[in-house]
Amino acid sequence: MRILPLFALCTGLASLGGITQPAEAQVTATAISTGQFQDASPRYQSAGSATLAETSDGDIILQFNGFSVTPGPDLEVWLVAADAPGTSVGVLVSEWVSLGTLQSPDGAQTYLIPEDVDVSDYGSVVIWCEDFSVLFAVASFE
Repeated sequence: MRILPLFALCTGLASLGGITQPAEAQVTATAISTGQFQDASPRYQSAGSATLAETSDGDIILQFNGFSVTPGPDLEVWLVAADAPGTSVGVLVSEWVSLGTLQSPDGAQTYLIPEDVDVSDYGSVVIWCEDFSVLFAVASFE
């Protein structure tokens, strides 16, 4: 077993037997639809964009760019069938699928869409507080 120096792994390059190999191949993505985050209320602020995209590998991903939202407990990312649910009730009466825990309240982030999810069935993405069933932010796809 060969142990690689930490700096080689961090830089994305590992030298094995004198051959330098990239850690990952470059994957590109083509936008399917995009939307701008809107505040759910004066109490919960948000900014940035959400883009559904198909990668060159055939995966569907959701990307946040220039993203920020008011921090809160147990925030999740949900795809919602409704085009623009403006209230928590509007989210709950719609079909939705959770993409998991919000990675960070700010900054670029990417979520892999499960293969069994047809993104054409969803009109928006929301930031949802699971603990209190509260809508923090919504981006409607165009």
